[in-house]
Amino acid sequence: MNEESDRLKTELSNLLAIDDFVLVEDSYAGQKWIDKTLDYMSKVKEADVLEVIRVYGERNEQIGIAVRDKDLGFWIIFTDVIAEEGMRKEEFEALARDIKGAEESELVVEREKFHEGVIEFYSVGLVNRLFCDCDLKAESFYPRGRVEALKKVLSEFLGEYSIDTAANKKTLEIGCGDGGATIALHESGIFPFTIDVDKCEICKGLEEGVLEPKKSIVLDCSLLSTFFGKEFDVVFGFMVGKLTPFERFGWEKVLREVPKVLKTNGKVLFTVSSEEETVILDEILSGEFEAVIKENKESDGYLDQWVYTGELKD
Repeated sequence: MNEESDRLKTELSNLLAIDDFVLVEDSYAGQKWIDKTLDYMSKVKEADVLEVIRVYGERNEQIGIAVRDKDLGFWIIFTDVIAEEGMRKEEFEALARDIKGAEESELVVEREKFHEGVIEFYSVGLVNRLFCDCDLKAESFYPRGRVEALKKVLSEFLGEYSIDTAANKKTLEIGCGDGGATIALHESGIFPFTIDVDKCEICKGLEEGVLEPKKSIVLDCSLLSTFFGKEFDVVFGFMVGKLTPFERFGWEKVLREVPKVLKTNGKVLFTVSSEEETVILDEILSGEFEAVIKENKESDGYLDQWVYTGELKD
């Protein structure tokens, strides 16, 4: 995996045409509030800066500034690309204006590619143990039978809702874990953003090459609408979690976030292990989706035994 990690590490470097770099926040979630970014930027002195690149998106909005530090010998990228609107972004812009260097230049990049590069930085950091100290000694296990069964479920779902996977739909998988079900999505032509709160699970999926570095994010799914707008065509969740009455409160917070990030007429596909869990799913989401619930007869008898699909109500 080391050679692959080194290759991936250079992709954002190539976008900005720079060599080694770091971002100062220690997680993707930290980029929302940019506390460390603002603190570090406030301490940058012109005498310490060899070079500055001001980075703009397609609409001429500044989304970052890259600074080459004289003593450290590498680049530091500061960005507010996903930061909350308001005082923090205003402070970022003011601090960015004050940063000067012996050499300065400007660069326009695609905002989406820059954002993916930020996501990728944290994925590569996980695999290189910069943000994750887990010791993954257990042998990976991705049951082929489950993948094939899910591919049949996905095929039916895509047909029933007339979803064209070639139409560049933007999709999201919540609770992706190590990517066990993500394989079925990829083999069905679907390449979602994959999110899970467990960084070691994400790390494992990245190491196995199952999860995509540019689309894998360590994040609490109950915060979806804090980080995303109404931008997804479909949200997937396989084995959404054991939806017993005891775990209902936590999962309800996650599930109620899903409609907030779906476009008009957005779709969902969830799988659970029992019919009782589909009842709880329906109770939570009945006001949001026109749903269909059915048994998955291709299941192994536990994983993904029941399927909940739905379309947002008008």
